[in-house]
Amino acid sequence: MPLNIPISCQQRQKADNCEVYVRFYYHDRTYAVEFGTTFISRYYRSVYILPKNYLSYTAMYSCSHNDNCAIDFANKKVLDLSNRTFNVNSVTNQLSNVLLEHRQPSDPALRCYDNEECASGMCQVEYDTSNNKVNKRGCEPVGIARVHVFDGGNLPSLDIECNRTICNSPEAYNEVKQILFQHNLTDINGRINDGQKLCASAVLLIILFHLFVFYITNFSSYKN
Repeated sequence: MPLNIPISCQQRQKADNCEVYVRFYYHDRTYAVEFGTTFISRYYRSVYILPKNYLSYTAMYSCSHNDNCAIDFANKKVLDLSNRTFNVNSVTNQLSNVLLEHRQPSDPALRCYDNEECASGMCQVEYDTSNNKVNKRGCEPVGIARVHVFDGGNLPSLDIECNRTICNSPEAYNEVKQILFQHNLTDINGRINDGQKLCASAVLLIILFHLFVFYITNFSSYKN
């Protein structure tokens, strides 16, 4: 799926840095690319998931080393992300079991980790995935059940909001992290993956191929 920029969108302007946002919406298989300008160079990626069948991946890049650096990045990133496949239904269904429960207005107040009462809003926990420590945990007065993974700069994080009893506990966090890892959205530490992992069958084929080459080479040497 190569990037195609319409002629009407190919205007140029001067700036300190060129900037581009590449957003893929895997739940409906669409993407958007937005170009702009900024004063700083930076790069970050984020994954945003709603347990009700929504999964997006955003890559933001700004640069100044040549006039086409943002376009070059966008071309490569669109190809990269369009080649990735995620089972969105499986991801969101598994996360729903950890993060959501049906609650009636008459139900008692939501209980978060450490028996904290959350009369309105969501339980929330934010982890620093670089140092594997909690940045923030408690009741978020205004929120929506979601998982947000951010990777860029010095503050990579995994942020969870949920309305299930004690859903911001260390155990629930580890469950979420495992689900993301199983579906190749993050590595085992909750950091966003650089690319799609090879499936086991592909790895096995590579190993068998090398064994075959080794056998043929040694067999030929033995005959000689």
